[in-house]
Amino acid sequence: MVWRETGIMDERLRFVVECLSGDETMVALCAAHEISRKTGYKWLERYRAFGPEGLHDRPRAPLNHGRATAQDLVERIVAAKETHPLWGPKKIVARLKRTAPELIWPSASTVGAILARHGLVNARKRPRLRACGNGPWPQAERPNAVWTGDHKGWFRTRDGWRCEPLTVAANH
Repeated sequence: MVWRETGIMDERLRFVVECLSGDETMVALCAAHEISRKTGYKWLERYRAFGPEGLHDRPRAPLNHGRATAQDLVERIVAAKETHPLWGPKKIVARLKRTAPELIWPSASTVGAILARHGLVNARKRPRLRACGNGPWPQAERPNAVWTGDHKGWFRTRDGWRCEPLTVAANH
């Protein structure tokens, strides 16, 4: 048996062509293609309005976010950072609140995200992690000359005994 391979767009276009031919009713075509009548009418209207390009899936994300920061506020925040490149989000918010207290300004974390989105923030250099102690470990000149020990913390064994492991190693 030969399997026929089709894509979503091919099936949608085939549905619209069969619908426009007028040989079958919409109910029968939708049942044959296993879609609802609402979906069938949607594909037909999109095809009539936009042609074959209208049969592509549209993004489901909203075009504008309901809680997004207003564009004029974003522009003022970016302008403040460009004017004073050493100011951080907290200081920018404090100064903007002082200059225009009638506006509702976003939080400092939101201002930080806006500045990062516009490429105006550099990541801080993280401090290098250092080993415990006051310097490098001494080099061992012979076996058993330098030992290190580490107490791992206690835990209970299966039979209920408290075990406090201590790891000891020679540095040679």
